Amino acid sequence: MIDADSTDRVAVYAPESRLWVDLDAAVTTLGTDDTLRPLTRTMLGFLDAGERARDAATVVVHRAVAEGVAVIDRPAATLPVVPASLRCFLGWEAHWDRAAHNLVRRNLPKAVPFIRGYEAVTGTTFPALRPGPGFKDHPVYYTGNHLTIVADGTPVEWPSYSRALDFELEFGAVVTRPVRDASEREATAAIGGYVVFDDISARDTQWEEQRRTPFGPVVKTKTFASSMGADIVTADEIEPRLESLTATVTVNDELWSTTGTAGMRYSVGESLAYACRDENIYPGELLTSGTLPRGCGLELERWIAPGDRVELTIECIGSLVNTIGTR
Repeated sequence: MIDADSTDRVAVYAPESRLWVDLDAAVTTLGTDDTLRPLTRTMLGFLDAGERARDAATVVVHRAVAEGVAVIDRPAATLPVVPASLRCFLGWEAHWDRAAHNLVRRNLPKAVPFIRGYEAVTGTTFPALRPGPGFKDHPVYYTGNHLTIVADGTPVEWPSYSRALDFELEFGAVVTRPVRDASEREATAAIGGYVVFDDISARDTQWEEQRRTPFGPVVKTKTFASSMGADIVTADEIEPRLESLTATVTVNDELWSTTGTAGMRYSVGESLAYACRDENIYPGELLTSGTLPRGCGLELERWIAPGDRVELTIECIGSLVNTIGTR
């Protein structure tokens, strides 16, 4: 697990000792491993160096802990990478199905008996509540607002035009090398690390945009804010187990949901390969997974309120905590 503070230092967590080490200070003080020197102040460079940088950093960190050199308190929570763009994918059809049904139940209750009858007779999901036929053919995503992402611990301002604010438990994948027309394997290799992500949504605005505007439910519904964990875990630690991680939602210290990453329709590599078809994607761009099943209030039919403390956690990746501001 690595982090970056406001001075753009790379800090590395040593789980055995539960200590953090300032990698730049450790390399400078210990005078070891010149291959690390260009990477100790740039998160993207460190991540892109992959196994070589990780192994070299591990040696330095172990020595720093043993000698008490460059050991620091946990860095203040900041964005570990300032994303250059934001692409938000749909990862789990189960999330879409449950969320769409509950959105109709909340806003158009008279339609519910008809929908239930149709689904009972046909044994299929009501057509208007499916993600669309394209989802079965290729990954789907929308482009979000990368300039309104806030850090772990930062209050989330409640937008003035909404009365139904919601969290969405997701993970983000950070691109660390340029790709274009990449294969799934090449795209997977371009992902340097993973973070916890909250794709915050105004659900009443979503209903209006989905029904009444030509550009769908991802404009003012989504672009006012999202949040991102302070820690990045390197891709080599996460990818072998990415489809079997457990996750939780806790609000005001009450467990609202236990879920997991199993059942993704497309891998992260497939998603990035699709996104970079005839399009350049550069280091620092961020892809998010889409909401984990039962990872939002709309699915759970439970709603956050001003002042609530929302904590999203994904096993091995980390956690993200934000307090909800007033309307």
